[in-house]
Amino acid sequence: MAETAVTTFLDRVRADGGRPALRVLAAGGAARDQVWTWREWAELSRAFAAALVAAGLRPGEHVAVLAGNGVEWPVADLGVMMAGGVSVGVYPTSAPGQVRQVLADCGAVAVVVDTAAQLEKVRAVRPHVPALRTVVATEADGEMDVLSWAEWIASGSAALAAVPQIGHELAARTNGAGADDTALLIYTSGSTGEPRGAAISHRSLLASAASIRDTLGLRHGDTALSFLPFCHAAERIFGLHTRIVVGMQAGLVADHNRVWQAAQAFRPTLFGGLPRFYEKAAEALQGEQAAAEGAERARWERTLELGRERSRLVRAGKPVPAVLEEEWTAAGAPLLERARGVFGGARLATSGGAALPVDVSEYLDALGITVLGGYGLTEHLCAAFNRPHRYAFDTAGPPMVGTELRIAADGEILIRRNALTFSGYHGRPDDTRDAFSADGQWLRTGDLGCVGADGALRVQGRKKELIALSNGKKIAPLPIEAALTGDPWIHQAMLYGEGRHFVSALIVPRRTALEAWAGTHAADPDDPAVVHDPRLYRSVQAAVDRVNAGLSNPERVRRFALLHLPFDGDDLTPTLKLRRTAIAERHRERLDALYQEP
Repeated sequence: MAETAVTTFLDRVRADGGRPALRVLAAGGAARDQVWTWREWAELSRAFAAALVAAGLRPGEHVAVLAGNGVEWPVADLGVMMAGGVSVGVYPTSAPGQVRQVLADCGAVAVVVDTAAQLEKVRAVRPHVPALRTVVATEADGEMDVLSWAEWIASGSAALAAVPQIGHELAARTNGAGADDTALLIYTSGSTGEPRGAAISHRSLLASAASIRDTLGLRHGDTALSFLPFCHAAERIFGLHTRIVVGMQAGLVADHNRVWQAAQAFRPTLFGGLPRFYEKAAEALQGEQAAAEGAERARWERTLELGRERSRLVRAGKPVPAVLEEEWTAAGAPLLERARGVFGGARLATSGGAALPVDVSEYLDALGITVLGGYGLTEHLCAAFNRPHRYAFDTAGPPMVGTELRIAADGEILIRRNALTFSGYHGRPDDTRDAFSADGQWLRTGDLGCVGADGALRVQGRKKELIALSNGKKIAPLPIEAALTGDPWIHQAMLYGEGRHFVSALIVPRRTALEAWAGTHAADPDDPAVVHDPRLYRSVQAAVDRVNAGLSNPERVRRFALLHLPFDGDDLTPTLKLRRTAIAERHRERLDALYQEP
């Protein structure tokens, strides 16, 4: 019998059956606290699987989940695989057209939804998805075309009790699954084109989880919050299946806006999030620092001074003098405890999806919160990562356990194909072939980067996002945008200039800086017209000038427009990357104006 995600899960159940595995948190937006042990989770998933088999699911068919971070997700995910199916995630933020696109592309025969709004999306597209036979909803409305979650689980339990062949069939499908069989389809966000379903085998899933465990030193009994979408590779592999491999309890957060309350209630040992979560934490702590007075303000300043020096030594691989460590710990004790408390006391913090601004990383590290950044993609999640005792804020870290990197002649990051790499794009043989080098041995990431003398990877942008100026110069926007957002004045930035003769930018001022500026200039930070104030423009120009000073002439931002509202909603992919074309089109007039002669 091959080692698969299901056999690994069942091994975990045998080892830790009575221990808590999933905890739904009232502090995270749920109606009440609830706990499921590993054994209870397995029983629910087995009932889910039995219901699928009784409904006619054939091995290899696809079952989709369109839901938030409730218990239904992990139950369904393992249940689909127990039944020999392929589990497919759909982003909860998807519009009906996007839901149709994913369900049709994978040929889903069943879908699980968790709210009335998600159910309406499925109903709207069901006539266009002919393969879809079954809809299960946690908030079923009594209509004949939908089964309630409770009814579905009950029907599976009844089938197991009444029809012995169902249990035998589940065992046969589990025992007959191969390590190279597809376990999951994870759809890419579609930031540079139509979303594609990346096929992840059981072998890849387990190898990736083991790489994460070994790279970060995760251990049995660690705990983590689950608040990023399960349909994304990070939460599906780095989260759900890594927790199974390691033996970690998950705190499920229904409302990601309540992650801080959930962290303080659950007290995770690992906190993993996107850069924006860490930016918000830093902004909150900086607000407390700004409000401090007298001796308390002096404590903040001294703690940060000592913390930054300590961080610099650690990152340089040099010993921290005992006297510095002792003074930092003693002087900053209440502040360090306050900072740790924001993250629920986690001993490890990780960030992915995009680069975390260096100033945010340095600030949090000075307060004892080291945020380890990394780099990966849906097709090979475990590419590079900083280590707990070897980290830098301007790199993605050295290759992860089991991964080999190289840089192509044109600067593209390549990853050697191995057990951690995806199998290909569902139904897209040409796209699959194009994803690899001509010899099929190296995954082409589409990202530009370099590997330094320290062995750490530095990501420098997307090949497809390169801005080609009219003079033939090509500009990688990502590192410049990261430098801009690293300034206290700038919250978000998007470079522009395709076919133009210089680089321009759309810039969203950082709210804390805007409010402070407005307080000294008799301005209203909530008035959209404030971004047209020449005095504010000059302040942001100074920030742009600081970044420009470190850039070559073609890379420098010559002109920019200020925006009052941040990029949000349709401006961002589900993984919070900029939809550059959509943003440029929405602000076409302001961008065009930047290229008009004054």
